[in-house]
Amino acid sequence: MLLCFTLLVWAGYGCGALVTYLPSPAPWWLDVAGLAFPYMFFLMLICIVIWLTRRWQLALISVCILLCGWKGIIHTWGWHWRNEAVSAEEGFTLMSFNVNDFKSMASSWQHWREDFDHILYFHNADIICLQEFATTDLYSQDEKNNVLHYTTLLQKPYAYFTNDFQWHTPYGYTWYFGNIILSKFPFVDTGKLFLDHRHHISMAYADVRIGTDTVRIITTHLQSFGLEEAEVQGLKDPNPEVSRRLLYKLRKGYQLREHQAVMAARLVRESPHPVIVCGDLNTTPVSATYFTVRGHLQDAFLKKGAGLGRTYTRYAPTLRIDYIFVDPRLEVKGFEVLHIRASDHYPVMAGIDQRSDGS
Repeated sequence: MLLCFTLLVWAGYGCGALVTYLPSPAPWWLDVAGLAFPYMFFLMLICIVIWLTRRWQLALISVCILLCGWKGIIHTWGWHWRNEAVSAEEGFTLMSFNVNDFKSMASSWQHWREDFDHILYFHNADIICLQEFATTDLYSQDEKNNVLHYTTLLQKPYAYFTNDFQWHTPYGYTWYFGNIILSKFPFVDTGKLFLDHRHHISMAYADVRIGTDTVRIITTHLQSFGLEEAEVQGLKDPNPEVSRRLLYKLRKGYQLREHQAVMAARLVRESPHPVIVCGDLNTTPVSATYFTVRGHLQDAFLKKGAGLGRTYTRYAPTLRIDYIFVDPRLEVKGFEVLHIRASDHYPVMAGIDQRSDGS
């Protein structure tokens, strides 16, 4: 039984490790294994300890397999004692935040605007990228033109909203959904690339003039699984129909996201300026999507962050799915995950500057 358990752990860990070496689109079931990678890592450690006292050869094999997953290990954990605080004293600050259409998870509906206003105003970064942004064509107490509201509240005169799709309410007004980039720095150019018309997935960019330099800011929200609470609970209380639906959503989500990642990476490569990519990729660092979108860029969390860097508040403590990727021509000065509950995501912030060596 112990040997069978060890073989299963080897297989699960090996599949998770393998996906970090494959380009998109990778087999979806390898990405699922990547989702469990942190847990498989600790199970590998347990196997090593157990076999050291029983059969050292199997312990040695376990160590070798563990080391094969080095790429997943170094991208899952931030190897610092603590997060490096974000400061605006050098360079500029940037926030990325999935606001979940402004549906508050922590407070009653009537206070949702106060929650988000407080977060965005108190942590008022120089550049703010919001995914799943929602706005209306009214400006009243309950429904607001959020583009106008936040450009005014945050004193960000420059804004680009993608307006990916609309919902016409029976009350005579319309909701608009998409991604938005807010900036205190002027825009040289703006635009968007539709990664998936059917699912309203776009990638917004703004060429921002910062001093004498121009930096391209890109933000996106890749395909989500669309899981429902009952489907997740079905893992604890197995139900064939629920499990089948859950497996279908996982497979479909990974397949769509892999193709979206390939298109997103092309936009990043074609940037004429130093580029910063931020947003909700809906996948962990142990995935082909992560490495495809990131490419040659720096992961701001790995540069200045600590621990697992969880950014999604539901389901598991290992879900770091919101990122800030920074061009190597720029320097990451700090990184923070703001553990504030308003959305189902935590905001992430980075301090960024030109490299002091002039490269």
